[in-house]
Amino acid sequence: MIARLSPRPLKRIRSGLFSRQKHISKCPDLPRLDGKWAVVTGANGGIGKQTAYGLLHRGAALIMLCRNVEKAEQARQEFISKGIDAAKIILIECDLADLDSVMAAGQAVKHYLQGHKIDILVENAGVRRRQYGETEQGHEIHFGTNVLGHFALRRILMDNALAIHARIIIVTDDNYVMAQGCSSNYRWRSQMGALRAYSRSKLGNFWIARELQKRHPHFNVFIVHPGAVATDLRGNGRLAAWLNRFFCVSPIAGAQTSLMCAAQQDLSHGSYYHNMHGECELDNADPATNDEAAARLWARCHEMTANPRAYVAIKLAS
Repeated sequence: MIARLSPRPLKRIRSGLFSRQKHISKCPDLPRLDGKWAVVTGANGGIGKQTAYGLLHRGAALIMLCRNVEKAEQARQEFISKGIDAAKIILIECDLADLDSVMAAGQAVKHYLQGHKIDILVENAGVRRRQYGETEQGHEIHFGTNVLGHFALRRILMDNALAIHARIIIVTDDNYVMAQGCSSNYRWRSQMGALRAYSRSKLGNFWIARELQKRHPHFNVFIVHPGAVATDLRGNGRLAAWLNRFFCVSPIAGAQTSLMCAAQQDLSHGSYYHNMHGECELDNADPATNDEAAARLWARCHEMTANPRAYVAIKLAS
């Protein structure tokens, strides 16, 4: 049964506040993924770590793309201690906020694949800042990391590294419904501005996913809302702890929707999968259905990742 979601922000967010464990389906252990290759960004903690382990547990070989290599190595050792073959785990440093790092990581992935193709790409990593920041190339940090960094990485991997029918899971957040636009130069100061910037980037993730499926229909693209998950993105203070306790699910529960889209058969590619509601249908008034804005964002990201150094030079000169 396909759920229909309200395009009204308050109603949508209210419906997801009580995403307790009992509302979330666990991804079955079958089918196995032996012989398949998976790439997960942000695989060293939170949802990404549990998604990575879930794929390894089902038999896939995994490439972990992580900014914090020390933390990623700890996660890798934890996977090995649980019985995962060390030879099936490759760790590559990748800072999505730096397009030079992304390009280097993409080439490293191709090297380690040794002729294999990526069957599953999980674009999981993301930032949610409380202070304004910019990427190495001068873009607003949420846009530059959550949207543009993944766009650049995927663009590299689409050049002879992704399998023809690869599953591409793009993680968004239901908060996207609070936004109407997504751009690289959004300026903000307040905590509300930070929330808007994050929501804008999550809308950008949604737009790029829809446009990716439209432009490359041979891929199996899934747009995933993992739920309100108790991770470091929500902070470490008393308020964050209270919210985590009453309104959030564990990272293990938060990874289940991504794992389902990565492993289960008979799912609708190009669809939005919500952690509580499953496959969802969007109202025409929903900002995610703005196909013209999606096409413009795709074109902009394509331009910005064609030659990032040249783009920075033009930007500084203007």
